[in-house]
Amino acid sequence: VSTIVLVIAGFIALKFEVDAGYYECKKCHHKFVPTYKDALFAMHMSTTRYLKCPNCNKRSWSKKVMTK
Repeated sequence: VSTIVLVIAGFIALKFEVDAGYYECKKCHHKFVPTYKDALFAMHMSTTRYLKCPNCNKRSWSKKVMTK
């Protein structure tokens, strides 16, 4: 039961992280909000995720920023 609660809490925490702020592409500096699915399956280190930029269509380690 505790494992199920922990997994559900992880999914909720990811939803809060995706909704708060933006990710900035390292290559073109475009700020964007990824989809929940993209953020879920992306490799990450802390608040940096390996995402595909919708502007330049290249993958890079996008850093989390709070302001647009």
